[in-house]
Amino acid sequence: MAAANDWEIHHVDVKTAFLNAKMDKEMYIKLPDGVYDRDQGGICRLNLSLYGTKQAGRLWNIKLDKELKDMGDSRSPVDSCVYEWNHPVHGRVFILVYVDYRIVARKSLAGVKAFKWAASGQFDVRDMPEVKDFIGINVMRDNKPRTITLSSPGHTAALLGAFGMKMATPNKNPMASEVKLAKAKNDLLPEGNRCAALVGSLLYLSTMTRPDISFAVGVLSRFMSCPAKAHMRAANSVLRYLCGTTRLGVAYGISEPLQGYVDADWAGDADGRQSTTGFIFTVNGGPVAWASKRQSTVATSATEAEYMAAATATKEALWLRKLLEVLGVDGQAVTKGEDNQSCFAMINNPRATGRTEHVDVAYHMVRDYQTRGDVAFNVLPSAEVPADGLTKPLPSPALTAFRDALGVGPDFGGADMAQL
Repeated sequence: MAAANDWEIHHVDVKTAFLNAKMDKEMYIKLPDGVYDRDQGGICRLNLSLYGTKQAGRLWNIKLDKELKDMGDSRSPVDSCVYEWNHPVHGRVFILVYVDYRIVARKSLAGVKAFKWAASGQFDVRDMPEVKDFIGINVMRDNKPRTITLSSPGHTAALLGAFGMKMATPNKNPMASEVKLAKAKNDLLPEGNRCAALVGSLLYLSTMTRPDISFAVGVLSRFMSCPAKAHMRAANSVLRYLCGTTRLGVAYGISEPLQGYVDADWAGDADGRQSTTGFIFTVNGGPVAWASKRQSTVATSATEAEYMAAATATKEALWLRKLLEVLGVDGQAVTKGEDNQSCFAMINNPRATGRTEHVDVAYHMVRDYQTRGDVAFNVLPSAEVPADGLTKPLPSPALTAFRDALGVGPDFGGADMAQL
C-alpha cells in the first residue's frame, strides 16, 4: 500500500520495552553475583516485567495497547498488530506493531512526525528515519516509479556462511524435479545434527521474502523428527540455489487489486499419500501471502485435492480482504485462478455425486462465498497459475516463469556476494 500510494514509512524503537510493564504475578528473584542486599538476604520481589520471564512479552503488549488507545489509536479487529491514528490535521496514520518496533505510515511526512512526537511522550524511544532495514529485511525504495523491494541478502549471506556454503557452486533450482523425499530407516543423522537448525532458518527466509523456496522448505520440514542424509543433501541443495540468487526479493509498486492463485498436487506425499496445497495472493504487483503445505487428509482424486485447496485459499482471501478494508481499500470480490475444470464445476454446482458426497462439509464453504460474490474463481491454464510452483519442484525454465509471475526479482540496490 505504501508503494502504490507513495506513503512515508518510518519506524520507532522503544528502548528496554519489556521493563515498562508491571508484573501481574507475585514473583521473587535471586540477586545476581556482585549485588547483595543484606536486609533482604539476596532475594527481591520483581515489580516490573523482566526480559526472560515468560509473561514479559504479553505484559508489554497489554501496556503498549493501553498507551496507544490513550493516544486515540484504534486497534484493528482484523489484525491486533495494526492500529489507526486519526489526527485532526493530518488525517489517518497507520501503525504496525512488531514487539518493541512500530512502523508508521502516512502520505504526509508531517503526519508521521506528529505520531512520533506523541509516542515520545509515552516511552523512551529511539526515533529512526525512513525504514531501510527491518527484522533482517532490506527495504529498497525508488520514489519515481513508486516501487518498494523487500529482500534478505544479509540474512541469506549469514546463513550460507554459517553452513559453509558461501563459495558453493550455485544450483539453478532449489529442488530438482526428480527428487522424491520420504522417511528413511537407514543413514539417519546423529542426534543434535544441524539439519533442524538449517531448515528452521530456511523457513524464516521462505516466509519473509523468498516464496520461490517455499515448496522445497515445506517438504524438508516434514522430516525434522528423523532427518537422514538424503534430507540434509536436499537442504544443502536449497542453500546452493540461494548462493546464486542472494539478491532476489519481492517487489511492489503498480496499483493492482488483491488477486490469488491456488493449486494442488494430488497424492504427492510418498509416505501418507496426502496432497499438497499451494496458494499465492498478490497486491500491487507483489506477493503478500503464500503457502505450501501438506493437506491433513487423503484426497481420493485430483478434483477433491483441488477443492480442499480452494477452501483453504478462500479463508486466506477473506482475511486479506478485511485487512485491506482497514487500510482504506474498498472490498470487492477476490479473483482466484484455478487450473482444474472439475474443481471449478464443484464450486459452481452444489449437486452431490457419488464421487463428491463424502467430502467434508467444512470444505463446502467455498461455494457459499462464491455465490455471495466474496470470491470469484476463474479457470486458467496450468502455465498461468503461479501457485503450481508451490506444490511441486519445477525445472529451471518453469521456475524462472514462476518467479516472474510472483514478482520475485533482483534487488538492484543490494550488495553482491563479494561485498556481503
